[in-house]
Parts: sequence; C-alpha cells; structure tokens
Amino acid sequence: MKKYAIIFVLVLLMTATLSAQQGGFTGPMAFGQQPASFAGPNFMGFMGPSSPISVQQVVMTFPNKAQAVMTGHIVQHLGSDRYLFRDSTGDVVIKIKHDRWWGLSVGPNDLVEIGGELKREKNGWIKYFDAKAIRRAI
Repeated sequence: MKKYAIIFVLVLLMTATLSAQQGGFTGPMAFGQQPASFAGPNFMGFMGPSSPISVQQVVMTFPNKAQAVMTGHIVQHLGSDRYLFRDSTGDVVIKIKHDRWWGLSVGPNDLVEIGGELKREKNGWIKYFDAKAIRRAI
C-alpha cells in the first residue's frame, strides 16, 4: 500500500501544470446550496496504477484510512466539499477539496475515477471517502 501511495503522489506532482482553469462538479446541488467557484492548475487527474474497486467493496470491507480507486458517477453536490458518488453497487459520500479538481469539470453523466482513502468514525461508521485525485474514466 505504501509504495502505491508514493507512486500516487509522485505521479500527481509530475503531471501538474501551472496554467489556471476553473473546474468542478456541474450537476445538481442539494436544496439551498450555492455554487462555489475555485480555480486551480490545469491538471486532468490521477495517472498512476489503478484497479477500480466497487463502492460496496470499499464500504463493507475497507478499514479506516484504506486507499482505493473507485469508478462511478458524482450525482449530486451535497454542500461545501461533499458530493454523492454512485456506482452500480451503491452510494458513498465523497469529500473533494477545491484544489483537487485541477480544472476538471464533470457532471452526473460523466464516468470518473476517484482515488483516495476511506474515513471511518471510531465506532466503524463511514464518514466519507476523501478524494485525493479525480479524472474522467477512460
């Protein structure tokens, strides 16, 4: 796991560029939320080793701080930096900080890969999946 984390960080650092461009989620927002506008380098996503895992596998079997790559759709903005992520096996709340978008704009119909780690409460309940990188799935 550690070697994948190191590769993941190195790939992110090597592929980032300096040109700024606005990006983020372009789909529906939770009731009463206002869109946020952030700009970041024109980075188009995680390019390292990945073997996508289903939401159900992550939710049911992964411990706190376990790293994974999931493929699915961001279907709704829940407010702040929280989004609802869905694949054919289920849903999970993901946290994507504004600087993780790197100029990428996606909507609910766009298939994306999210790389990051699962965050659990002390009692084992899932808090969210903390996205470290996002890209359109190929």
